[in-house]
Amino acid sequence: MKWRFLILTLLFAMFGIQQVSADDDYEITNWQQTVAIQPNGDANVTKQVSYSFDDDMHGVVMREGLAAGKKASALTWGGLKSIQVSVNGQAPTVIQPRQGAAQTGYVETKTSNAVKEKVYYPVRENDKLVVTYQYVLKGLVTNWDDVAEINWRPISDWDVDLDKAKLVIKLPKKSPKQLKAWVHSRAKGDVKLDKAQGEVIAMSDTVSADESLEIHMYFDSNQTPLNQLRRSGKRAKLINQQEAAIVVKHNRFVFWMMIIAFLVSPILFVIVLFIVFWQNKKVRYQQNLAKQKSGTTGEPVHIFDLPNDLGPALIAERLAEKSDDAKIVVATLLDLVARHKITMTYQDMKRPDEITYQVTDENGLQPFELSFVRMIFGKNRDLVRHGDFKKKQSPVSKSIRKRIGAFKQALAKAEQQTRIVDKIATQKATDAKTMALGGLIVLSVISAVVLGIIADQTQVSSIWAIIVIESVVALVTLLLTATQKTIFFTVPDGMQEQWQWQGFKKMLHDIAHLQDKQVLDIQLWDKILAYAVIFGEAKNVANQMKIWAKDMDWNTDNTLLFVPYYLYGSDWSDGFVTSINQDGAFQSSSNVSGGGGSFSGGSSGGAGGGGGGAF
Repeated sequence: MKWRFLILTLLFAMFGIQQVSADDDYEITNWQQTVAIQPNGDANVTKQVSYSFDDDMHGVVMREGLAAGKKASALTWGGLKSIQVSVNGQAPTVIQPRQGAAQTGYVETKTSNAVKEKVYYPVRENDKLVVTYQYVLKGLVTNWDDVAEINWRPISDWDVDLDKAKLVIKLPKKSPKQLKAWVHSRAKGDVKLDKAQGEVIAMSDTVSADESLEIHMYFDSNQTPLNQLRRSGKRAKLINQQEAAIVVKHNRFVFWMMIIAFLVSPILFVIVLFIVFWQNKKVRYQQNLAKQKSGTTGEPVHIFDLPNDLGPALIAERLAEKSDDAKIVVATLLDLVARHKITMTYQDMKRPDEITYQVTDENGLQPFELSFVRMIFGKNRDLVRHGDFKKKQSPVSKSIRKRIGAFKQALAKAEQQTRIVDKIATQKATDAKTMALGGLIVLSVISAVVLGIIADQTQVSSIWAIIVIESVVALVTLLLTATQKTIFFTVPDGMQEQWQWQGFKKMLHDIAHLQDKQVLDIQLWDKILAYAVIFGEAKNVANQMKIWAKDMDWNTDNTLLFVPYYLYGSDWSDGFVTSINQDGAFQSSSNVSGGGGSFSGGSSGGAGGGGGGAF
């Protein structure tokens, strides 16, 4: 369970948590905004937003921010000119103010910080909607002694991603002598200056939801001679210095993030990975050394007799074999039947639920076996019907759920008295392995989170490749090493007994390929079947014994040895275990220059903001 949790943790880190917008029933496939600067400094804005709907909706929303920025004055709403809507390529319709509860119309909400235009226009699934807004913004341009400046944030808080985003700012006159512009955004994009036309064009394939885009530019002050928003002083040099500092700061930030992403993280990852593999190699070396000292270096050979007869449950405990509680119960029951401590009585093997079990001899039973008998048969050693194991509320099922803990405690105590596992060496190896793999998991999770943040902040897509590579390598390493056994047996006795049991298990697994002479030498098959349950070979053994019985003309009709096979067919042990687990006892409730180029990070403290969505 521990390793399942670690694997799930790594998968969680590898694939991350995908942010899903609440407004996921539409997309904005095209966003274009043209801003025509007027001689008086006003900005005539034409904003065109193209929607693609995946469901019926009531309309769309546009928000225009007016708040001051850190280094820019507040804007003033100059008024809405028009809103036009085109559906599925049809001629546009002019939207009027909404009257009462009309299905179509717009409602304007205005505060000192923002204006919201809520356009009611019902759309259906698969509709394509193009909404064009025309309005005026005042206070966008500030005239200085040398230049005119715009420091503005046209995009800030849209509810979904903006695909094919394009911003065009047109000056009143063509061919300005001075024209520089910078765009700040985490989105990837380009800035183009067209002096001949007096335009600045910013384009991006995608601006993510809630992402901002800010433009800072200056141009000849004689472009806006009638502008009333004036400030004294020379501004161009200061703007250049400010933007250069922003770019340098951003580039420095990106540089250190790249150091972390492409150097620090991989080096740390490789170091931890090396520790994991070194630890695994160390365990294998120590285990091989123990085998050499014990004379068990070769592959296990077929062992045809039980190495000892301490009982399948205790053997599983001593060998640290992973067997669920139901298998332990089944194996112990069959073992006691084979040893004639419990009698199995039946009249018709075709009616297995009527088979009864009864305790007949408790002499020589070990304490854990006595605990088992009490758990199954109660204090008064009552008869138990086979069908009762399948019933959740039967006395035997209730007793198993109540007393399984006491039985397992008695079993653990018996294991301590006959222990062959080197607990100290095993614990040291297990702790070292857990720490190494835990370190790998923790580093992978932290690395995925940190690198994901860096990739988002820097928009360097190759960082995502590092995240995937590290996560995949960590996952594969975990899958390959988590199941490596760190069990050490005592030298030489424990190693030799474990080797013998491995040979016995190998014999059970290869039983179909054994020669008849070897088969005839095998004794006490009824007891061996109980051990086959613990080693997961019961089905294999039962199938082969059925074949042998037919070939050798054994009379099996009334032989206890074959009763389980007839009861459950080729899946006799699995059937019993499944019955107890699912049906009964164990069922749970439960750019420095400003002459164009790509976008840069940081912010120049622009005013305003723009967003919107649909409803």
